[in-house]
Amino acid sequence: MKPSPSERVTVSPYLVFILIHSMQLGLSYLSMTIKPIQWAGQDAWISVLLCGLSIHVIIWMMYGILNRNETDLIEIHHQFFGKWAGGALNFIFVVYFLLGSIYQMRLFIEIIQVWIFPDIRTWSLALVLLLLVYYIVAGGFRVILGICMLSLLQHCLSFSLVFAAAFFHFNNLFPILDHSMNNILKSAKEMTFPYFGVEMLFFCYMFIKNPKKSQKWAHIGNVITTMFYLVIILSILLLFKPEQLSTEIWPELSNYKFVRFPFIEHIEFIGVSSLIFALFPVVCLCLWASTRMMKHMFTIKQLAVLPIFLILVFIVVCLIPDRNGVEEVKSWLSKIGFYIIYMYIPFLYIVDIVRMKVRRAV
Repeated sequence: MKPSPSERVTVSPYLVFILIHSMQLGLSYLSMTIKPIQWAGQDAWISVLLCGLSIHVIIWMMYGILNRNETDLIEIHHQFFGKWAGGALNFIFVVYFLLGSIYQMRLFIEIIQVWIFPDIRTWSLALVLLLLVYYIVAGGFRVILGICMLSLLQHCLSFSLVFAAAFFHFNNLFPILDHSMNNILKSAKEMTFPYFGVEMLFFCYMFIKNPKKSQKWAHIGNVITTMFYLVIILSILLLFKPEQLSTEIWPELSNYKFVRFPFIEHIEFIGVSSLIFALFPVVCLCLWASTRMMKHMFTIKQLAVLPIFLILVFIVVCLIPDRNGVEEVKSWLSKIGFYIIYMYIPFLYIVDIVRMKVRRAV
């Protein structure tokens, strides 16, 4: 079993809610409403609640696995499946987190290119951002979690809904339950993508003081995310009809068009720029987890792997040419994430239960 991290690099249990919320927030919520609303229309808000409830079950399963084994997923894979199969499973998570970093980075750059600087080169912005990411990740887990706290600043910009409220059409929410359960479930499946990120608990568990006490905070983090997403989808439903969303790429950013101040002409520039506070936590945690896995798989220094992964992310980000490329990456990431969250974690939970019963019987 790997030695536990020293106490000076661990964090208090209550900070887990920051970890969960910042990983789930990301930039995925900017376009999360389009497909769910196309499936379930005005009932799409029900999908948010169903997804939030399902993630609570997944968090409960994850803590069941982690608390019984008292180690992280890297070691659990080795214990359950052996060195080679366990290493292969760890490598899948490495690819998954790298793909997540690439998607978030390229999406942010695309938004900046569309809304603020149309002529900026992808490589130049990616280079600056990844240099900052290196500085943060090299500082260690506590520094990354400090950056995660900045993601809460995103909620301050929810004030834009006050300006948009005059244009709300509450009739858009009726009739309630007008769609079949099948369509609502399909809408819920499309809604799962913004909730991905809870799997980071598998790799941060050993860096939490008294980790068993952190479970309630993980659930609180998911509740906050669910409430945030519920407000977003209700605001979109009140502003748009389902057929209008076919022309929107990031409906959430449209709220800034309603904000008017006599001393600020383009408030959307501030809103779009602030998305960097949602970008850094996800990218930094993904790269930290992937380099940590490589450290234990190949017994090399984590900081030696980090520049290699940053160069890889930089190259792939620069090779994604347009919106179709971004959507392709999102499609792959969504499929892998769905299988990990809703199939692999329950499978691992069952394997752990069976393994414990067999050991007790012997």
